Amino acid sequence: MNDNINPSHYKNKSIETIHAICSQLSEGEMIGYLRASIMKYIMRFGSKNGFTLEKAIEDTRKCKWFLDQLLLELDTIKSSGADSYKHSNVHSLFPKDKKWIERMVKTISS
Repeated sequence: MNDNINPSHYKNKSIETIHAICSQLSEGEMIGYLRASIMKYIMRFGSKNGFTLEKAIEDTRKCKWFLDQLLLELDTIKSSGADSYKHSNVHSLFPKDKKWIERMVKTISS
């Protein structure tokens, strides 16, 4: 079966592509990468290669795949004993500047 969410060309090497990428990043950078990937698939929802329900479902599944990776990373941080309110990488997930939400909504609306 063809896996469009995590296809074999990402997995047919000695190390899976996501693991190779993340091995070069700090925890904070990895969290940022995963968040950006989630955002990418949400923002392009169904619009790449035609506006179809099938593409919307595929983008949503890709978003979920990256969300699952993010959850694994956050669970790893939590299990390491990090205090979620003091751990710098987790703390940086929540920007002090709430204007970024307004900017994102404006961008999506445009």
